[in-house]
Amino acid sequence: MKIGIIGVGNIGGIFAHRLLSKFEGLEALYLLDRYPEKLSGLASDSTRVVLASEPSEIFKNCTHVILSVKPQDCMELFAQIKNGRQHNPIIISTITGIQIDTIVSNTSIKKIARIMPNVPSAIGRGVTGLVFSEGFTKDECWEVKRILFTMGDIVEVREKDLAAVTALSGSGPAFVFVIVESLIDVGLKMGLSYEVSRELILGTLGGSVELLKERGNHPGEFRHLVTSPGGTTIEGIYSLEREGLRGTIMKALFDTYLRAKEINAELEGKK
Repeated sequence: MKIGIIGVGNIGGIFAHRLLSKFEGLEALYLLDRYPEKLSGLASDSTRVVLASEPSEIFKNCTHVILSVKPQDCMELFAQIKNGRQHNPIIISTITGIQIDTIVSNTSIKKIARIMPNVPSAIGRGVTGLVFSEGFTKDECWEVKRILFTMGDIVEVREKDLAAVTALSGSGPAFVFVIVESLIDVGLKMGLSYEVSRELILGTLGGSVELLKERGNHPGEFRHLVTSPGGTTIEGIYSLEREGLRGTIMKALFDTYLRAKEINAELEGKK
């Protein structure tokens, strides 16, 4: 399979590294970025990496094209695609806020997979929200998923739910990092070294997540397993509830969701 990436920034760069290292059957990876110096490290894989000079070169040679440009740059790119297009590869779009109908109407390409990946994809532990346009065959869906599986897990959603995906998994890692940082800091306050505190917290979080994934229980069930009457855990939970932790987290994520919807509306209004 020959795959192209237009826009090799944060997410586009992650895709390039994951595809080169993990995708079986990759014949060639075509890369195009307005700043070619970004591609110097990837160009070392000269047997498979092709540095393209324009979008038409990628669309002529590739079966799948990942669009990972900034929303403000997409309309110019769409015009180049439409004017120079001779082939109909499948588009995988990471462009925030730009709907499938907008991509179809401005490129005349019908088969679009719109996605929302996240930062843990860099180590293959991400989760990607995925929406298919109409017209995909089962085999075509599977080929797109094979590409995305190099980044981690996939969750298929409705297009109108991508703002919620942005809040929960797209922005979610930032909130997790803030929480982890605060947990490590309290370990320091209790007299532990940074290294010991970090190891304890990351191990605890990782193990707790794996337990939830493997057993499938509601989180509240496991919480009660470690909460003894009059013990230390219930004292801490009481403090969290008194300080409104749940409401604070829910409000932060819902505010993120509302902002994502607002940005989507602004971008669609400017197209």
